[in-house]
Amino acid sequence: MKSLTILGCVCAVLSLVWFSAGFALLAMVIGVVSLLKGRVENGLAVVILAGACGYYGISHNVLADDLWESMKLGALIQRPVQPVAASTAADWRVVSLETRVTTTNAAPVCSWRLQVRNESQHPSAFHGTIEFQDAHGAAVSEDHVDGRQVAAGEVAEFTGSKVIQSGKKIARAVPQIVNPG
Repeated sequence: MKSLTILGCVCAVLSLVWFSAGFALLAMVIGVVSLLKGRVENGLAVVILAGACGYYGISHNVLADDLWESMKLGALIQRPVQPVAASTAADWRVVSLETRVTTTNAAPVCSWRLQVRNESQHPSAFHGTIEFQDAHGAAVSEDHVDGRQVAAGEVAEFTGSKVIQSGKKIARAVPQIVNPG
């Protein structure tokens, strides 16, 4: 009978540190068996100890988080996550660029709308420029496009406007993708 009492106490103490509900229940069953065998004091002590240790172990989750991490059980259950690769210019495709030049009293203003597609397998932020050129292809001005996260395979739209201070006539706008890495 001493072995049942010792086994019940060991299970009760184990319920403090690991698998609280299971070990507490097992300790209680062992305590009830001790009661049925005629060892009332030992059986009652094991049942009370199992209840107290099990309650404390469940309510305070004693060592469960540390044990989980130290045993690396999470890596066995969770799928490994692929690290996100850095976005490159090859991961983006320009879908369209629309521009409109309006002339005000002060200087021309070039408004633009750019649509780009993230062709990578992961979300990424778009970075680029819109270069405004004259009829000879010389750069007159540029506007930066630093964007938000775009989901893989999705098209994002960016808009903006730029006041052209040089007074030169804008012939075309050319989108350029900047590699943020």
